[in-house]
Amino acid sequence: MGLLKTALALTFLGVVGSAFAADNFQSVRSGLPHDAIYSIDRSGNSLWAIGGHGLVLRSDDDGGEWERIASPGDFAALGMAIHRSQPVIVGQAGKAFKLSGDGENWEPLDSGTDERLLDIATLTDGSQMAVGSFGAIVKRSAGSDGFQKVSVDWDAIVEDGFEPHLYDVMQSKAGTLLIAAEFGMVLRSRDGGKTWSVQNTNDSSVFALHQGANGRLIGVGQAGYIISSEDDGVSWQASKSGTNANLLGVSSSGNTFAVVGVRAVLKSSNGGRSWRAVSNRDTERRWYQGIAGISPDGDGRRFLAAGQFGQIVNF
Repeated sequence: MGLLKTALALTFLGVVGSAFAADNFQSVRSGLPHDAIYSIDRSGNSLWAIGGHGLVLRSDDDGGEWERIASPGDFAALGMAIHRSQPVIVGQAGKAFKLSGDGENWEPLDSGTDERLLDIATLTDGSQMAVGSFGAIVKRSAGSDGFQKVSVDWDAIVEDGFEPHLYDVMQSKAGTLLIAAEFGMVLRSRDGGKTWSVQNTNDSSVFALHQGANGRLIGVGQAGYIISSEDDGVSWQASKSGTNANLLGVSSSGNTFAVVGVRAVLKSSNGGRSWRAVSNRDTERRWYQGIAGISPDGDGRRFLAAGQFGQIVNF
């Protein structure tokens, strides 16, 4: 997820439906007008957030306080994955970095591509897979210093063989690889990325995927598009979101799901079966893309969201 996705979303500013519900939003970090945060990830008791101009933040208290740490460089950091407490960042122009063992410096990795990498995920075997623009898929073995390109026969799975933008990658609880893509596509692989199938298509792109504790897979995307799967991504069903806003991120905490996007925040308290809009002044004026579930606090807030102006809120 990242700059390409956000730029596309801002081209189609959405309007949230009128059925707002009051939720307790609290700002935990305010940035600057030129700041942007694209991703939040968790490693044990630590939370990490990354964004524009190589911004890297860390919190060790479930998102209450954030510390700015050393930057890998002045570039758009778009995706992060963590393995054994070592973060790896990918982003603009195929750049990739891993944090050194002492946590003081970022070491460059050969990403194997010059395409913009929008997301990265750590797989159960310790390897990492990153995806990006124009069909870019690269994979790094555990502990290696670089990525290798994953060859995809686009002619076999996509009409006209075009190479779609790939926005998000994840591995399901059953070990299946899933990629959110342009034109409503969800790509699925059961053999570690050797072969892929297209399990969903739509006019609206899918920007983010997430699997909740209940096993349900949720995908969100362009123009309020929400889809779900209960069979490990084989089939997908569209849900009514109540908005035509572009939805950029999704996460869960317990049985509650939350979705963030351009001037829109949605929640589901029934495992993703139905959705309601929630709002305050900030959500009506800004975009949020990074989202992570946290342990409920004393006021019932279950999520952290981050985005425009480098702001982080919990709700």
